[in-house]
Amino acid sequence: MSAVNQHPYFPQSLDLSGYTPPTQSPLVLVAVMGGALGAVLVGTYVAFTRRRVRGWALSRSDRLAAMWFVLCAVLHCLYELYYLLHFRTLAATRDILASTWKEYAKSDSRYLAQVPLVLMLESITVAVTGPLCLVAAYGIWTQSLGIRHIAQLCASVLHLYSVVVYFGTEMMAAESNCRPEALYYYGYFMAMNAPWVVVPVVLATQSFGAISRGMRISKVD
Repeated sequence: MSAVNQHPYFPQSLDLSGYTPPTQSPLVLVAVMGGALGAVLVGTYVAFTRRRVRGWALSRSDRLAAMWFVLCAVLHCLYELYYLLHFRTLAATRDILASTWKEYAKSDSRYLAQVPLVLMLESITVAVTGPLCLVAAYGIWTQSLGIRHIAQLCASVLHLYSVVVYFGTEMMAAESNCRPEALYYYGYFMAMNAPWVVVPVVLATQSFGAISRGMRISKVD
């Protein structure tokens, strides 16, 4: 590996000129991200638990769905927006957000290599999926079932599509973009993205059923 390619990412031939390692340890970076996302989840749970619509509290399933959509909206509209704004200089940047992206990139170096596919998926996520998550959360907050389930179904389908393309293109790549250690492949790449497969399937099924029931009732009327 030449001096210009001295970095911890795979493939080792990847040219990341100007790369500077994070000043924070991986444990600190994971703790910062976990703490921030945990605060979002707790704050959302408290707000939606206190919420009353026509005197009724929101159901447990609605509160869980709201936590999911607010979490996704924060990630998509803030954290991933940061990536789109800074992807050209990310490898050389040392602020805390850039460092968390560098840590995750050990499981998928495409985020530092400026791969067009990743940039396109992130652009769709920031511009379309994130706002849809906000709309879905608003629909739960106001108990506007039509708004909630249309946004929920669309956001869930987009999540599933993005994850299938994301996983599929990595699995078909000639060279792996993930470090060989189990932590990065199973811990970062697989486990951190798995919720965007499981939860959207559940929510899409729920919304499909709700929309179908609504259409049947409208036909009867």
